[in-house]
Amino acid sequence: MGRPPGFDRDKVVQAVERQFRRSGYAGTSVDDIARTAGLGRGSLYAAFGDKSKLYLRTLEAYCDRAESAWAAVLEGPDDSALERLHVYLVKSARFVHDDPDGLGCMVTGFVVEGVDHDPQAEARVRQALGRIEGSLTGCVRAAQRHGDLDPEADAPGIGRLLMAVNRGMEVLAKGGLDVVALERVADQAFAGLPLTARARSRRASLERAS
Repeated sequence: MGRPPGFDRDKVVQAVERQFRRSGYAGTSVDDIARTAGLGRGSLYAAFGDKSKLYLRTLEAYCDRAESAWAAVLEGPDDSALERLHVYLVKSARFVHDDPDGLGCMVTGFVVEGVDHDPQAEARVRQALGRIEGSLTGCVRAAQRHGDLDPEADAPGIGRLLMAVNRGMEVLAKGGLDVVALERVADQAFAGLPLTARARSRRASLERAS
């Protein structure tokens, strides 16, 4: 297969990213990549380099997108911070089920697979996790400033807990747990946050009104 004239590099990277997310690094062959990309091996190597380089490129693109997406959910004014934490949990519950192929997070896949990738890939994953954790911690602190979460609570610890719930729900979803059950997990995790009495009273009033 020759190189298609004027092929879209971004679309190729997106298609190959999904192949890596579907099969993992070790489970994806160069032939799989070439077939997914619609390119011959020679064209593939000429455009993107070897499998390791293409994996790093797709991983970097995925991490950029994931960081921006979660920042868009979590960053904002203090008065809506608590609701944004709830939205984060609900989106986490729906993440796998909302994907047409039921694919999970590429960052989680990298960590779980445990393959000896390029150190650059490991560093990029650590950076992504750190940035998402930072967005979560910032949102927790915003909710504390607004009086919705206990001001004495450990904000970084809560951020890491919510990240752990996010990753755990992904594994459960891929294991077959349906979205309704996962949304109940999200609601239970939210109810377990150190909400202030004022915040609990306000949410109870909203639930009664709905």
